[in-house]
Formats: sequence, structure tokens, C-alpha cells
Amino acid sequence: MPANLPPQYYEAEERYRLARTNEEKLNILKEMWAIMPKHKGTDRLQGELKAKISQLKKEIKKRPPKKKSSSFHIPRQGAARAVLLGAPNVGKSQILNILTNADSEVADYPFTTREPCIGMMPFEDIKIQLIDTPPLTEEIIEPRLTEIIQNTNFILLIVDLGSEELLEQVEIVLKRIEKLNLKVLIVSNKEDMEGSKEHLEILRDLYKEKFPIISVSAKELKGIEELKRKIYETLDIIRVYTKAPGKPFDESDPVILKKGDKVLDAAISIHKDFAQTLKYTRMWRKNKFEGKRVEKEEILEDKDIVEFHT
Repeated sequence: MPANLPPQYYEAEERYRLARTNEEKLNILKEMWAIMPKHKGTDRLQGELKAKISQLKKEIKKRPPKKKSSSFHIPRQGAARAVLLGAPNVGKSQILNILTNADSEVADYPFTTREPCIGMMPFEDIKIQLIDTPPLTEEIIEPRLTEIIQNTNFILLIVDLGSEELLEQVEIVLKRIEKLNLKVLIVSNKEDMEGSKEHLEILRDLYKEKFPIISVSAKELKGIEELKRKIYETLDIIRVYTKAPGKPFDESDPVILKKGDKVLDAAISIHKDFAQTLKYTRMWRKNKFEGKRVEKEEILEDKDIVEFHT
């Protein structure tokens, strides 16, 4: 007895032949099984399809399931990283866009930001990585944010000066990061709103002893340059320039170090073995000295120029 298979069966068979994944093949085989007429002429074909379906199910079951991403992994870029945290509609995305020329969606409704958005903030001769994040509430925090928050240099805590829930906005974020021992800069946005001055005074009274606070208006572009400098200062980093003997220093690519680091730390940051062959160092410090010979333990300052001799 002939099989008398319909055209749809042969179309599915061709798709099966071109399928790449087991899951795709299994779905097509099930479709072929449903299309196929069930009579004596298709007994052998039915057996073959059943065997293929059974084998694919076994292969799929054996294979370990794909792990769902448990974090937002974002490679570090620039001299340092800061993460923007805050309640819905405090203006995080708008601040990121202004500081970095990023393209984080801005809207008047809450929870516009669903995924982290990255931008690079230029400050003089360096760039600082800023990451806008989904908003926080008492009930909601994106679990995958943990890795980003744990691997940042500090937090930009954005609050809305026009909101009566200003203090709650601060506490929601502080509660989420209290065990992480991170530096925090409070950015009080919307100073153009009614009641903002009174709210700023309350904010400073309660938190100025614990955190630096800066007031801005992203809408009117007020305080933006001051915010950039405050971000840099909060990082507690310095820029050190290197030069080869007889040549000008390279101001395009400073070595980034922590405040309090020494000449030896700068040498090690260039190459771990470099410090062992270092004989002496000459240093240029603005308005203080030029080409002075210094020891390895000399503490560096921002914008020092060093010339290593090996």
C-alpha cells in the first residue's frame, strides 16, 4: 500500500534536513508525525519517525541546560567606573546622557531603563565609565545588578529634589548597598523644581557628614561641570604622566593611580619587573620643581611627570 504523503510532509522533511539544532529538528519531526497519514502504507515510516523523535529527546535530555545569565557582565573601560542608582523617575538616564552623550531612554513614566546603559564621561585627559541601571524600589531590584554594583569604584546616588519622598529615595539605595562599603556621591537632581531648596537643606542636614552632596538640574544643565569634577574628586585617583629622557611627556595617556601612591607604584603599574631595574627617577611637579631626582618612596600628586632611569 503506497504511503500517499501530502506535499506539506515533504516541505517539512526539507526543513528537517536543513535544521541545525536538536530542538528545531524535534519540533519538525513532531510536525511531520502530525501530517503523516496513519495506515499500513506508512507503518515503516511511522516507526522511523518514532525512533528519531525518541533519540532526539534523549540527546536533548542528556545535554546540560544552558545557564541563564545571572548578571550583567560589563567590561571595564576608562580610568574608573561609577554606577548610577536611584528610584524611578529621578533623572538617572538624563544625567547619563548629558555627562557622556550616551543614548539611554528618557521618559516621564517609571521604569524606562530596563537594561544597564553605558557611557564614557570625558574629564580633561581621561574618561570615566558611567553605568545607568534599572530603578530601585522597596520591592524591586534587578538581581543581576549585583555584579555591577560590587565591581564599581563608587555609587552616584541620584535623588529627585522635587519629590516629597526624597529621603525614602536615599534610604532605598543605601539599604541595598550597606554591606558593600562603597563610596557614595549623592546627586540631588531637579533643583529647578518647586520646593527644591528646602529639600536640599533637609538632605544636607541629614547626610552631609556621611556623603558628599551636589545639586544639579539636568533639565536646565545647571551644575553639570561641577558634577564632573566632583565625580573625579570622589574617585580618589591621580594622573601621572611618563616621559622618556630628552623627550616631552605623553599627556594623552596618563597612568592612573590611587591617592597616596608612590613613585614605585607608578613604575610597577607600567611593568611589574620594571621596578626591579629602576635606578632613579626624575620628577616634574607644577609650580614646585622641575627634573628633581626623587626616591622610590616619594608620594605622587595629581599631574606629576616622572622620568624613569633603569
